[in-house]
Order: sequence, then C-alpha cells, then structure tokens
Amino acid sequence: MKTTVVYYSRFGTTRTVAAALAEELGAEVREIRAMRECGFMGMGFRSVFGIRMPIRPMNLDFTGVDRIVLCAPIWAGKPANPARTFLQEAKLDGVKLAVLFATGGGETGASVEAIRKLVAGKRVEVTFLGAIVTRKKDEAQLRAEAKEPVRKLHNQEGE
Repeated sequence: MKTTVVYYSRFGTTRTVAAALAEELGAEVREIRAMRECGFMGMGFRSVFGIRMPIRPMNLDFTGVDRIVLCAPIWAGKPANPARTFLQEAKLDGVKLAVLFATGGGETGASVEAIRKLVAGKRVEVTFLGAIVTRKKDEAQLRAEAKEPVRKLHNQEGE
C-alpha cells in the first residue's frame, strides 16, 4: 500500500512524530506550511473562529497514493488551521485518510468532528489513530510513541 505522511508543525514536535511514522511506514513525507505563521494568541483565535489560514504551494495531488497519514497539532480544541486548509484543498478522492493528532493533552472529540466535516462529501475513508501527548517529551520519546499508531495501521490493513 503506497502511503504518504502529510504533516503541519508550528514548532517541530509534530514534524518529529511525522518523520518517525514515515520512517516506520517507508512513506513519502509532505509538509504543510502556512503562508504566514502567527503567535500563540493568533493561532488560538483563528482556530476558535475557523479563520482560514492559507498554505504555501505544495503537491496536493495524491493520484497513486492509497493512504495518507495526516499528523496535525490541536489548537484550541481543533485541528491546526493549516491542516484544515490542506484537507479542503487536497485531491483526496479514493484515498484512505488516517489522522494522528499531536496534543498537549485534553480531549480530541471536537478535532475528530472537524475532520469528519472537512472531508464530508469526498470519497475518503477516515480512520482516527488517536493522539500523542507531546508535552515535556524529547525526540526519542516522541519517536518511540509514533510506533504504536504504525502497529494500529498494520493491524487495520492486515499487513
């Protein structure tokens, strides 16, 4: 199964998780980058009010890709805005989308619902891999924790 790991990381923590996932899966990696980053308050404000954050040009064509693993942080209880913009713009029809959140802790229910709404009407099969709590963890700990979602993916696919 051809897999691509797509991630957005404001401070590098989600990048570490995504890199570990890609390594374990033997997958291509694509980074979502915001056109303009903002501070902590701006991130939270944009997230709460659903203000769109444009992303830098990237390859949004997933023809030939069977599965996308999206790694995104949660801002103010919702997926980071650049990740939401990606889901709105990407050509996802016919792919399996597995979502892994990077979070400081707390509930992921609103984030799961936001993802479901963003892909509604697209021909996408969505799986939620859960969340990795990133607070106070070093790179080795994050890389080790990224192995569990990989096992979960392999179990789901019977690989």
